[in-house]
Amino acid sequence: MLVVVVVVLGGLGWGGIALYRHQVYGAVFTESQLSVAVDRGDRFSLAVPDRGGSIGDSWTAQAAGDQVTAQGKRTRAAALVDRVRDPLLGGGGGTTFFSYDAAAAGTTSITLSYCFQGCDNPATKGQARTVTWNVTVR
Repeated sequence: MLVVVVVVLGGLGWGGIALYRHQVYGAVFTESQLSVAVDRGDRFSLAVPDRGGSIGDSWTAQAAGDQVTAQGKRTRAAALVDRVRDPLLGGGGGTTFFSYDAAAAGTTSITLSYCFQGCDNPATKGQARTVTWNVTVR
């Protein structure tokens, strides 16, 4: 009986985490999926690797058009210990998610730009890059 209770509670906990992640991030697209199709009203996120703000990683986003509405930027640490303690205190790297709601039918582009230790730093300017997703809202 105890095993059944543990399995049920574990399943409920896992299901709660999955529901929370879907509500916060929606469908998640990485750099391997630069063409995205979503339905109007859906939430989705664009995910990029991030080594952490404490070493100088910085991502920004720019969306063209009014097909999507930005819902925020979140960085999730890769290591569980960094998730438990405050990752803003200099935690390790992980993934940065830019979340959007699909607002109106049409096609738009979203560009994420990366700078390492400042976009205007000549010593690190060579590491800057951009990634553009083409988003179709149905």
